[in-house]
Amino acid sequence: MGLPKIAVPEYNLTLPSNGKEIKYRPFLVKEEKILLIAMESKDEKQIMDATKTVIQNCVFGEIDVEKMATIDIEYLFLWLRGKSKGEQIELNYNCPKCESPVPLVFDIEEVKVSKGKDHTNKIQLTDTIGVVLKYPNLGMQVELDKIDNEVVKIFKSITSCIDYIYDNETMYSTKDHTDKDMEDFLESLNDSQFQKIAEFFESAPKLKHDVEFKCKNKKNKKVCNHEEKIVLEGIQSFFA
Repeated sequence: MGLPKIAVPEYNLTLPSNGKEIKYRPFLVKEEKILLIAMESKDEKQIMDATKTVIQNCVFGEIDVEKMATIDIEYLFLWLRGKSKGEQIELNYNCPKCESPVPLVFDIEEVKVSKGKDHTNKIQLTDTIGVVLKYPNLGMQVELDKIDNEVVKIFKSITSCIDYIYDNETMYSTKDHTDKDMEDFLESLNDSQFQKIAEFFESAPKLKHDVEFKCKNKKNKKVCNHEEKIVLEGIQSFFA
């Protein structure tokens, strides 16, 4: 006779990049073990692989984690952590004045996805030519990590995020063109046109949360009372 199985709750979540709703479950001991082993290794590739495995295991339905936008991965992982380990997050922070530890505690429901007011993935470069951009994903990140030169990496990340180039008559899919074609196109832009594309990345959705604290630690018998507002941005900030 098989052992009894414990029912696992299911939750819905709307992905910030495209508004798509997915269904997921909290990660279990087997997934937590995968994450702990990866974190102990301190190897970025192993941590990334572990994150992909956990998401693949916990999301219902067909998904391609490699092609999921990075912001979706971060947002989903934050909620996976919340539903699995508790929805309150406590971070370790040292007061810059007295250098004593100050716990920062907040609820994951307070964490919002922030993006620029006029953010759009359709960038008009000239009166007749423009590009349609897509968000970075894990598959892109794996390829970018193989590049040592930072300038080359920046240009490669931008060309990888160009989905289409269009003019008044045609849409040109980047899938039908070589890396050299895309590099030549990017290098043909003037500074103003390049900055329009750069703005897409600067204003793209990102995890963001403001935390205010007042240090109550004592040093030399005096209460510190240092006040500060900390801006947490990006998934790494929420697991410091």
